[in-house]
Amino acid sequence: MRFSNKLLEKGNILGIHTVIFDLDGTLSNSALLTMAAFEHVLPDHGLSIPSEEAIRRATGYPNPEFYYILFPDFPREMIYNIGVLVEKEELQVLQLIKDKLLFEGCRELLMHLREKDIRLCIASTGDRDHVYSILEKTEIIDLFDTVACANPDKAEMLCRIIGDSDKSACVMVGDMKKDYEAARANSIVSVGAMYGYCIRELSFFDFYIDTPLGLFDILKL
Repeated sequence: MRFSNKLLEKGNILGIHTVIFDLDGTLSNSALLTMAAFEHVLPDHGLSIPSEEAIRRATGYPNPEFYYILFPDFPREMIYNIGVLVEKEELQVLQLIKDKLLFEGCRELLMHLREKDIRLCIASTGDRDHVYSILEKTEIIDLFDTVACANPDKAEMLCRIIGDSDKSACVMVGDMKKDYEAARANSIVSVGAMYGYCIRELSFFDFYIDTPLGLFDILKL
């Protein structure tokens, strides 16, 4: 579904009051976190460390599917157990790399949107420990009105977040197919984060931004 001229004006979205963000690959460069945890865990189990590009491609899929995608040729029970170890290690590594985790400009973007009294929300399929740990360690959790996570059905998450709000005043910012599909299922505008893991040629967002601060131009702020 594309949006009519009453919602769009010269490439801008007007009158927005709610912005819903994906987390991994949109606000957080979570591949850095996973890569660091892999370096601590995988060699002890005889597994090669995937490339950062492979990790980025798999990022956004809920656990344990994330690990099954990266290691399709190994027994699932084995990979599941290694995934549990990796997740525990991520919580340890997070403390060390927390200052590098947010994409440049994300903090400024969020703070500016809050100053404009725009409602900010997170919709992530990641598990609760992962999502809240990143939000807390990067010190942005207080900027969000709603944090929805640990649900593989992103469309349902968006439906709950939007509630009775005017859909024409809501925007979803993400980097994956499930983000623009969830936005479309709820008849709201979608914005693809090209600075993150979004591949423009393989996606169908309504708008694209090359930097987090590019959202200002689209929202006409």
